Amino acid sequence: MRTIVSRLVFGLCGLWLISWAAPALAAETRPPLLVLDFDTKGASPLEAEAATRNAARGLRALDVFQVLTSEDVRQLLALERNRQLVGADASPVLTGLSGALGANHAVVGTVTKVGNDLQVEMRLLDTKTNAVLSTRSTPAAPGMEKLAAALPDLAQELMAPLLREQQGHLVVRTREEAAEVLVDDTLVASTPMKAPVLLPRGAHRLQVRKDGFIAQSQTVRVEPNQVTTTDVNLLPSADYAEAWKLRHGRLRIGAYLATGGAVVALGGAFLLDRAATDPLYRTQFHPRQLVLLAAQGQAPQSEPTAVSSDPEAHQTWLTCTADLAACDARAHDLSTQLFIQQFATGSLVVVGLAAGTVATYLWLTGQDPNRYANAVAGVTVTVTSDGRGLALVGRF
Repeated sequence: MRTIVSRLVFGLCGLWLISWAAPALAAETRPPLLVLDFDTKGASPLEAEAATRNAARGLRALDVFQVLTSEDVRQLLALERNRQLVGADASPVLTGLSGALGANHAVVGTVTKVGNDLQVEMRLLDTKTNAVLSTRSTPAAPGMEKLAAALPDLAQELMAPLLREQQGHLVVRTREEAAEVLVDDTLVASTPMKAPVLLPRGAHRLQVRKDGFIAQSQTVRVEPNQVTTTDVNLLPSADYAEAWKLRHGRLRIGAYLATGGAVVALGGAFLLDRAATDPLYRTQFHPRQLVLLAAQGQAPQSEPTAVSSDPEAHQTWLTCTADLAACDARAHDLSTQLFIQQFATGSLVVVGLAAGTVATYLWLTGQDPNRYANAVAGVTVTVTSDGRGLALVGRF
């Protein structure tokens, strides 16, 4: 009698659960996805069950599929049997279950014992053709506790072929140029990114790496029709930071020296022209030239206003007029002197321009030598959320 009462109570509970689940199944429009019990190769059944549950948990978090595991099937069938024991009519749960079991895709997996470690491999199958659409596997880990955190995200990555119609964009920003951006172990861009990367909905493994820097790994989640922006701080190794400081320190010193050389050369050219060549020409050579030309009938005999208004030039005019032979000899010497000074001025201008060009190149090429003075990779190891990537965190 007690057994009959127990069955009756259990059956009534089953009726309540079925009546609660039936509207949800009827309203469900998401495509069904089966998650079958993972096989074992040296691992225990409990470890395989834990792997199956964690994978299903990640797939349900996508909120894209109607995920049904073998455990769900067994529970629904048990409820249906108890419902029939109390004489109830056929349940709509069977209709929903039948539709789920007719799913076009299924997730299968294998939990393998590798020495003392565990490794999980998952495969997405097309149930109509038995074709493998994608595979994902974890690295060997010392226990299921280590794998449990990685399996939900890995299961979401497995769905990439089915999520292509639900895509979002990913933008990765970092202060370093020419850093490689890898998503799910595939090189997709380099920094600075010219355009966002189009990715299927769900979780993805992001890695940003550059020679001389510690590669940074993390998990990013992409939502459909949205742009996900992630900032990544690449940390240089101590050797790279030292080499950077040495190289750009030299470039910076060279830039200062070249700039100083350009200023000195161009300043010297200006002073030589303004302080020596121009007064010599205006007060000594030009008045003599005019006197000699006037003596040859090629210029007016009277003193020009520009000469008479300058006392020194006026005195030169008078001296040259008194002795044309001495004036001619002195004019010849002044012509040679002026040529030498003008040549020196031109040479200084050329040197100044060359030094300025070198300085500009060094300023544009060289960067702050102390850029990485307070950001050098340390020795702290951080395990990323997928349980797979290692990143060294620096001091700031």
